[in-house]
Order: sequence, then structure tokens, then C-alpha cells
Amino acid sequence: MKSRENLLDDARQNIPEMTVQEVHEYIEEGENPVLLDVRGLDEWERGHLKGSVHIPRGELEYQAESAIPDKSREVIVICAGGVRSLLAGETLKAMGYEKVISMDGGYGDWEDAHLPAEIPPPPEETGAPETPELLKEQIDHLEKVLAQKKTKLNDM
Repeated sequence: MKSRENLLDDARQNIPEMTVQEVHEYIEEGENPVLLDVRGLDEWERGHLKGSVHIPRGELEYQAESAIPDKSREVIVICAGGVRSLLAGETLKAMGYEKVISMDGGYGDWEDAHLPAEIPPPPEETGAPETPELLKEQIDHLEKVLAQKKTKLNDM
């Protein structure tokens, strides 16, 4: 059975890598690869490359063909540090994708280099935070409503 390091060594033999600076320059030159981010949703929501497609690594085999139907299109795979992207690249190659590249250093290096990223706004607040005073007022109100309903039922 292969170790993690053996799997990564094999992947590096099959999947070319680009540094974050190379990926950035490549995009700036007008190239239009699919940017495939395989990080988890929580990682993705903290920031990602603009225009990237998000498919968590664990769902890649299920979602890749519908998200990226053209298997001849160049795909640059992104993760947090460059490990999951290599393994995902191996999977994509096995699925018939012809031009797969792993972004070495991942989104972590992208952030460290202060390259442009898309960071979604935080979710909107759904109301005032509940305080002990507010909760007590709500409980008092509900107790009064229940007491009135009991009185009405007893009067029937």
C-alpha cells in the first residue's frame, strides 16, 4: 500500500504545477482556464480566486462533469496548500480531463502574496442580539398570553 508521500510523488510526476505568481500572471495575460477550488465550503467562504468554480474534494467525482463538461479545457486546481489539488488533479486526469495543473502553495500562498481574491460579505444579521432582558420580556409576555387563554377556556 502506498503512503501519503508516495501518492504525492506519483501525482507530481503526472500533474504539472504552477506557483501562485505564475497562475496570477497567466490569468492577467488573458488566459481563461477553469479555476477549480477543491477546498471545503468553510474555506471557500473565507475567500477564493475570482471566477473560480467550487467543488469540495470529497464531491469531485460526482460534480466535475456537470461543472466542467469540456474535458479538453485547461483546469487549474486550487486547494489551501497544494496537496489536495495534486490529488484532485490525479482524479481529473483519470476522469479524462486533458490539461490539469495544480496550483503549488494553494490559496494560502495566494493570500500571503496579497493577490486579488473574492471575499464574500459576512451574512446579514437577522435581528437584534438576544439579551437576558429581552428574553425575560418575551417570557413574561408569553406567560400573560397563556394566562389569558386559560381564563377564556375556563369561562366556556
